[in-house]
Amino acid sequence: MKREAYFKVRIYAPLLELCSMPDKPDIKNLEDALNELSTINKVMERVCQARETNHIMSIIIDELVNFTGASQGVVNLVSSRGESSLETVVRKVRPDSDDIPYKVDTLLSGWVLKYKRTLKVDDLDTDNRFPGLPSEGGCFKSILCCPMVVRGEIIGLTSLVRDKTAGPFDESQCRVAGIVASQSAQILKNALLLKELAGKNELLELSQKKLRDENLRLQSELDTSFAFENVVGKSVAMRQVLTLASKVSGNDSPVLITGPTGSGKELIARAVHYHSNRRHKPFVVKNCGVKTESLLESELFGHVKGAFTGADRTKSGLFREADGGTIFLDEIADAPQSTQIAILRVLETGEIKPIGASKTEFVNIRIISATNRNLREEISKGSFREDLFYRLNTFTIELPSLSERRDDIPLLVHHFLKKLKIKLGCNDLSITPEALEALCKYSWPGNVRQLEHELERAAVISEADGVIGLIDLSPDLLGASTSEAGASRYGGQLKNVVEKVECDLIKSALTENNGNIQRTAKTLGLTRKGLKDKMARYGISST
Repeated sequence: MKREAYFKVRIYAPLLELCSMPDKPDIKNLEDALNELSTINKVMERVCQARETNHIMSIIIDELVNFTGASQGVVNLVSSRGESSLETVVRKVRPDSDDIPYKVDTLLSGWVLKYKRTLKVDDLDTDNRFPGLPSEGGCFKSILCCPMVVRGEIIGLTSLVRDKTAGPFDESQCRVAGIVASQSAQILKNALLLKELAGKNELLELSQKKLRDENLRLQSELDTSFAFENVVGKSVAMRQVLTLASKVSGNDSPVLITGPTGSGKELIARAVHYHSNRRHKPFVVKNCGVKTESLLESELFGHVKGAFTGADRTKSGLFREADGGTIFLDEIADAPQSTQIAILRVLETGEIKPIGASKTEFVNIRIISATNRNLREEISKGSFREDLFYRLNTFTIELPSLSERRDDIPLLVHHFLKKLKIKLGCNDLSITPEALEALCKYSWPGNVRQLEHELERAAVISEADGVIGLIDLSPDLLGASTSEAGASRYGGQLKNVVEKVECDLIKSALTENNGNIQRTAKTLGLTRKGLKDKMARYGISST
């Protein structure tokens, strides 16, 4: 109702001028004004009922072509590329017209866009403002171009043309066309905004659907990645570990995982979490041995603003972030005594108290901890609380070192090579039997993590063929393997043992380098001449 009243107030202006004349108004002019008012109200009533942009523009151009007797009409919208670029959206040609379709010339549109007012051309062939602009044999003799302005911005143009037989547009037609274009501009703008918003909403819904699908896919992959059957290891020791881990995953009791550094404690913890009822909740990891006491407690339990120097905002701790899920406390033996007391309180009551807070909070989490130390020895030293130990080791999973599960080394090697193919973008990546044998015989003080890093290093420095050989393994590993092999394979005086080792190394390097003397010399750290002298000395051939 308000929108209709607004239009009527604006439309009645010509009529009010006639009624306010001191003399009796001319009946003919009064009838013309009422006719204009009726036409404008009819057009605007139809426009107000429309919601779709093309429908609105079709109504505008249809009504104006019929009212003005124009042979053609066009509505152009300003392109997103800027005001200088127009897009023809709706065109109206009278059924009895054989004229070619009219296209608004840039000279005409530029004039309207510059002055932001209606352009009326009575005779295009004689108009001095646009010299040389053809009327196409009189088809476009008279032109009326009205801007559609919203808040000082032109959003489009409404153009009407007449051929030479129809004559120019009169003032009444110009006035009605200008009012309709002006009044319908805001409605058209709103419809365009709604259309744009609908398009963005559709894109947003599609994006959200893609994100949901991707999330489900990643969750599925995550569940599969940490499935017990995907944990690499077929040795007796690892089968015992996985059997126990599978059993404890079905309840919320604390789990303590022990084993040497690099043996895969976090991997087992993740597998336990992703097979538990908490698998759709967070899995949060915290190493307890990397921060000072106050910073460790702040990270675990959070703090309030102003609790200590530098606490410029309130921060929720990792226990709060893990609420409903699992927190994995690695290197728990390194946690200071005050932090151990706070962790014990969480285990007993589920309470946490951020640093500087006056009230406690409650969390529902499962705690899985890990250590590479003997906690009973730490208790006897007084560095670890006995009561916390008994709460943490409801279930204890002991991981063997890699040297205790050598049968798994070939499986781990091929597993890591598959991962490295993707990480390094290799088409193919393999290892020679000799190199694999060396890996299997090594003691691996850094366990599985050291094996993975060793393979990545070897893959990076290997030749373009993607085959890892003895020559690509690190000197430490080769040296250890050689000395281990020497202890069992060689005997006799030191001089003879050294010569045998040297001979074997040269033969192995030549094989790895396909008999190439230059590359073999570089591998062994010798000059070409020095290598050839040794080969002659030991009777070694390059073929």
